[in-house]
Amino acid sequence: MTETTGGLSAEIVTTGTEILLGEIVDTNSAWMARELTGVGVNLFYVVSVGDNQLRIQQAIEDGLKRSDVVLVTGGLGPTVDDVTRQAVAAATGRKLILHDASLAKLRERFSRWGKEMTANNEQQALIPEGADLIENPVGTAPGFLVDTGDGIVMTLPGVPREMKCLMTEFVLPYLRERTGGQGVIQRRVLRTVGLGESNIDSQIADLMENANPSVGLAAHTGQTDVRLTVRASSLSEATEILNRLETEIRGRIGDFIYSDVPEETVESAVAKLCRQLECRIRILETNSRGKIAARLQDALAGFDPIGTSFVDTGTPTPEMPLTFSRTSVTASDALSALQFLGTSSGEELLVAVIGTQGSDEGVYGKRSGQTWLAFKAQGIESTFEFPYGGADELTLVWLGNRVLDLLRRSLLSGG
Repeated sequence: MTETTGGLSAEIVTTGTEILLGEIVDTNSAWMARELTGVGVNLFYVVSVGDNQLRIQQAIEDGLKRSDVVLVTGGLGPTVDDVTRQAVAAATGRKLILHDASLAKLRERFSRWGKEMTANNEQQALIPEGADLIENPVGTAPGFLVDTGDGIVMTLPGVPREMKCLMTEFVLPYLRERTGGQGVIQRRVLRTVGLGESNIDSQIADLMENANPSVGLAAHTGQTDVRLTVRASSLSEATEILNRLETEIRGRIGDFIYSDVPEETVESAVAKLCRQLECRIRILETNSRGKIAARLQDALAGFDPIGTSFVDTGTPTPEMPLTFSRTSVTASDALSALQFLGTSSGEELLVAVIGTQGSDEGVYGKRSGQTWLAFKAQGIESTFEFPYGGADELTLVWLGNRVLDLLRRSLLSGG
């Protein structure tokens, strides 16, 4: 994705070997990234580094070469592996000095707690010479700001509660002032289904070459997000630019866009249409094992778009007397399933998903075989063939998304 230009550029350096070992998830960067957009700061890099002074120093030096602001979190505690302050001092060519007022506050806090302050806690009062202190009202380790003339390093505690406090009380107001209080970054996500990432790229490639506003793609299993980003002087200007850009994109791939809500799923879009049209779905599934019905049933709180769900397990029952081949299926099989559904109910939308088990049954990512979809809406029957079967996890997601997309289109067209 091409980055936006203009305004301050920033990057985040998170420290902690536990992040690299996968023992904890770096939630700090995600929160900070969202907050930075609100003050018009472009975030270009996020780097995670272990508790190693030389590597942290290198990450900061690299950051200062390519960004206006480097935000460092973590490594400000009292232990031997808390080496961020040493790394910042080395990266900015300064020596560490004892901040007397911070040391006095630290001693007062331990006294108030009725605890003895061990000598190693004194290092929390060390800051690079010439740095500005960032008070920490909710923790023992203060942050600090170093302005090198060519760039700014802002160092914050790694404890999320403390980091958020210092970001909110000091960092964000400081950055807002640096941007003149005018800059704003806005993002919008257009969620698509039924069209692959490469196909979308081929249709909007010229728009993806722009720096501001920028367009990028994020592929998920069976669907792709189109992400729009703009930096503007005001929220109203940003909204106007995004609206124009969205209109252009919808003119090219609009049929495949099912939502502009970042977290909305295709099943929730279908369920909302069912609720709006006051229709229910009666569905029969074989290789998808009831997964499509389950996705729809879980899509919206307080509304179930499924009237009745049948699953062919291969063994006839009084409720499900039909069974279908596990090795070969045809459109006629899907239509037979529709006939069964149609004679059993007056539901407005009848759906049959009939597929083979596939020769790679149980192997993730293998999609051999075939699946037939048939549905009937307002007396009109339609069939579609998918060139894969099976019931592995990946196939079920792919198949479910394709089926749900076709149902969405049918509901939008009125059948």
